[in-house]
Amino acid sequence: MAYSSFSPVRRSRRRRWLLAVFIGAVVLGLILFAVRNRTEARSVADYLAVTETAVEQQSQAADDLEATFNSLTGIDRPELMRRIEVMHAAAAEAGAAIDSVIVPASAAEAHGYLMVATRSWERALGLLADAVIAVLDEDDASALDEALVLLRVGDTAYVEFLARVGDFDDSIASGDFEAIVFVDVDGPVRLDTGTVGTRLRSVYELGEHRNISVTAVTEPEPVGERNNVPIVPQSDSFLVQAIVANEGNETEEQISVTLELIPADRDVPRIVITQTVASLAPGDAKTCVFDGIELIPGGLYELVIRARTAQDESPEDNAWRMVFYRNEDA
Repeated sequence: MAYSSFSPVRRSRRRRWLLAVFIGAVVLGLILFAVRNRTEARSVADYLAVTETAVEQQSQAADDLEATFNSLTGIDRPELMRRIEVMHAAAAEAGAAIDSVIVPASAAEAHGYLMVATRSWERALGLLADAVIAVLDEDDASALDEALVLLRVGDTAYVEFLARVGDFDDSIASGDFEAIVFVDVDGPVRLDTGTVGTRLRSVYELGEHRNISVTAVTEPEPVGERNNVPIVPQSDSFLVQAIVANEGNETEEQISVTLELIPADRDVPRIVITQTVASLAPGDAKTCVFDGIELIPGGLYELVIRARTAQDESPEDNAWRMVFYRNEDA
């Protein structure tokens, strides 16, 4: 049998070819691994950039909550409600950003804890306004207790998130997250149900206060006097603008505003006109205009404006009066 003299050469070439293929596969694997690592690092970096911004908002809300409960004696009820609303809005915005972020596989566990934290904080701050009102007006601290428990749940979950972020390989990505504590039992203000409830009840400005006041101006306004009684000059018309103000800290509804014009001459009928202010928020005012009022030249009148609500702690400013003469025609 004859053997080819080129067989060893072919086998040598085949081995070199297989070695080249193997080396190429190794190099390709290393390249893919490096690319995959770079892609993962970029994904984690993008994830941390979004979450760091959102966490900063949550941190600010936590600081604001502590500052608010540390300064209760310096704020009134509407301002406290406004601050809580701002905190809740910030927490909701941060939570929405965290819910929508793209989560790389290596950050999935950490993200789970962060979602628990942000959702607990957001829900707690959403309950807080009604919880404060329940404590102040109904002496019911159950909702406050629920809100504080949720804040603590968020604090605990956030600690676990920080631990998972700390386990990230520094060669992939790292984050710089500050600690967040909404309910710091060792802080300058103890945020537990009993302490917060007591502080809320002790601040007078935070209690429910209802007070409607009224003042008025006439058009034309009085000019001069007769026997110390103002004189309203002659004019084609006479109208009264009643300014009703809510000086309390609760929204008032269905405020009855009544004008009564009482002539000194009993033969002249008195005029009574009533308007209703549907709703008036704390600190707001509304003007009710009464026009089409006829005055007799030379007549003496008493003008009374009254504003009435179902409850009012200061009824002494619910009425405005003016006695005046209507000037005689020239």
